[in-house]
Amino acid sequence: MKKLVLGIASILLLNGCGMEKSESNDSQSKNINLPESKNFEEVKQEIFKVKKDSSSLLVWTGSALGKAHFGTVDFEGSLGASNGKLISGLLIFDMRTINTQDLEGTSKEKLDNHLKNKDFFNIEKFPSAQLAIKGFDGKNLTGDLTIKEVTKEITFPASLKIKPNSITGKANFTINRTDYGILYGSGSFFDLAKDKIISDEIEFNVAIKALQ
Repeated sequence: MKKLVLGIASILLLNGCGMEKSESNDSQSKNINLPESKNFEEVKQEIFKVKKDSSSLLVWTGSALGKAHFGTVDFEGSLGASNGKLISGLLIFDMRTINTQDLEGTSKEKLDNHLKNKDFFNIEKFPSAQLAIKGFDGKNLTGDLTIKEVTKEITFPASLKIKPNSITGKANFTINRTDYGILYGSGSFFDLAKDKIISDEIEFNVAIKALQ
């Protein structure tokens, strides 16, 4: 099973290719009921709002035997810092903006719709996912990732630059989709031909910029 690995350089390349958020996606994002982040209240901290443009981008990659697809999901949120350290955050991912980037036309529309339906993320029932950041030790970021109302703690390497008026960062990590009840095409749960199996792993590349 071939796995496509994307670096942050790929993210910058995609940005240059015109991956801009549409006005319709922006209006959709405003309709999400964002949960309150309790961890912002625990310690006095400075709050940085995620900049909603191409400087903040999530690229996902999913794979199957001999092939892989990648695309984007829009997100918004806030980060909290104290004494120059990231100590909290809440990122909200608008699953309605799933947007395949390596396909066009009917093939793209078919995959986008499949990822949005009940086989995968079921956006009608679960329009958003979230990452509640618990802390950052200088190398690894820890938080609670919630997808389809299933919450799992995850820890992954990240690079952050915290300045008086901004926080920028990037990270690359992988999750097992079956941990969140996404079982379609999984060889771990179904007896399928090899060419029908879809990898349990989803890879994410994230670039983020937040300003005061």
